[in-house]
Amino acid sequence: MSSRESAHAIALRYHDAWSSRRVADAVELLDDALAVEVPVNHYPTRASFAAALASFGSMVEQVELLSHLGGPDEAMLLYDMQVRGVGTLRVAEHFAVSEGRIVRIRQVHDTAPIRAVGLGA
Repeated sequence: MSSRESAHAIALRYHDAWSSRRVADAVELLDDALAVEVPVNHYPTRASFAAALASFGSMVEQVELLSHLGGPDEAMLLYDMQVRGVGTLRVAEHFAVSEGRIVRIRQVHDTAPIRAVGLGA
């Protein structure tokens, strides 16, 4: 992984990895001091987020990347995902990258379908 690789390219590699069930490859792109902001649950460490990524990711049946944009230090992805037992979720995800690693992930999505099936804390 090159520290000169743009945040946009890193975010796309991360997205491709987790959505292809290559969670270890996705986690490799996360900084040890990763900060995560999501509308449900709390992930204070890289390890806690990695565990959630593996668990929730195993429920994802299909992902369609709708749009992506970014630059050297940040990127945004917009995608729909089909989640077993939940239905379709549209997610906007913002990434901040420093020295070739994802240091912050912010997600925005409707939490109602997740809470309805008892997955949100």
